[in-house]
Amino acid sequence: MSTSGITVYQINRDAIITAAIRKLGVLAEGQTPTAEAITDGSTALNMLIAQLRSIGMPLWARKTHTFNPVAAQQVYQIGIGKALNVAYPIHVLQAYRMDSGSTTRINMEVIPNFNLNLYPTTSGGTPIQLSYQPFINYGEISVWPTPDSSATSSTITVVYQSPFQYFNSSTDTMDFPEEWYLAIVYNLATLIAPEWTIPLQDRQALAMEAAKYLEMAKENGPEDGSLFIQPNRRQ
Repeated sequence: MSTSGITVYQINRDAIITAAIRKLGVLAEGQTPTAEAITDGSTALNMLIAQLRSIGMPLWARKTHTFNPVAAQQVYQIGIGKALNVAYPIHVLQAYRMDSGSTTRINMEVIPNFNLNLYPTTSGGTPIQLSYQPFINYGEISVWPTPDSSATSSTITVVYQSPFQYFNSSTDTMDFPEEWYLAIVYNLATLIAPEWTIPLQDRQALAMEAAKYLEMAKENGPEDGSLFIQPNRRQ
């Protein structure tokens, strides 16, 4: 018995769209979608990718970015073409600081903007807290207290959920692990089914399959960790 030894499987944008259309049962054997069907499917596929940004904090989509605080600057814009020139975070999960000459990572508390807005604006020093506000195609990282000159030799690292990449050409492959293929294909089929005048009952059955595959894919997203339970001794 011989196995392939291949552990990577990639299909491109047009293959994903074609697979989704086949799930609708509107293509005969060996038939391929028209150019217009591929164009319409591409639009729907990118809309689906945008919607999937809301699924949470998948482990495989986490990235880090490190920057230096600037004296007297509390807010830092992050996004393509901004001061921190990377794809903007959807969510910030964690932040830590490293001071000059030290290898110790000092945890920075990630707080809501509501809390940050209640702090004194005149305070200066070494940042110990951080908040994040996403906007359209960019975000703003705010630190507290506002860095003074002694903090500029430190670095701040944020761990964040990066936005999923869209499909731009027919040969692009997914910015998702392979276990997401069925979820993407079936959810795309569900999304485009009304345009192909698929009966409501068939669309409902397709939606149930799409939901099942999406849940299966999401199960592999969270980080493994331990849950610690202890009594509340403050009462």
